[in-house]
Amino acid sequence: MIQRMLIVLLLAAFTFLPLSAQAAGQTARAGLATANATAQKWQKDAVLVNVSTLQADAGGTAPKWGYMYHSAKAKMGYSVDVKGGKVVETLEVNPHIKDAVGQEFADSDKAMAEAKKNGLKVKGNAAMSLMMMGQATKSPGTAWSVVGGWEKGDVSVLLDGKTGKFSSKQTMP
Repeated sequence: MIQRMLIVLLLAAFTFLPLSAQAAGQTARAGLATANATAQKWQKDAVLVNVSTLQADAGGTAPKWGYMYHSAKAKMGYSVDVKGGKVVETLEVNPHIKDAVGQEFADSDKAMAEAKKNGLKVKGNAAMSLMMMGQATKSPGTAWSVVGGWEKGDVSVLLDGKTGKFSSKQTMP
């Protein structure tokens, strides 16, 4: 009887092990190749325009990342959500973001570390978004926006998207 219970417990542990490994957080770059391949199947001219999550932990990892693409030819956007290294959802959308962020950017763990070094405190989950900013200026560029919370006194930090270096911070009023 005890042997049977041990076997059942071991089988249960091995059955649920992959699920817990899948739920573990990953950096933004970890799902990029998978998202890119999916977007290229959608439209050959698809370019990455945004990477984001609302579930980042204090280490800059998240269980799921969203990658947004734009196709000039199709005049559409395409959202690819990656969780545990696999595409879990795709959705064709109106093209609300069109400016490419490129494939070379500081990974989310580096961005989070720099944000924390500059006053960000993560309370639960943080919002992280890589986007093109300053399109109407003479020096547009990619930026990581990291928001630690939405309450009075919480800090949001803006970082250079390519290098991960601190750019500015703002305190919630």
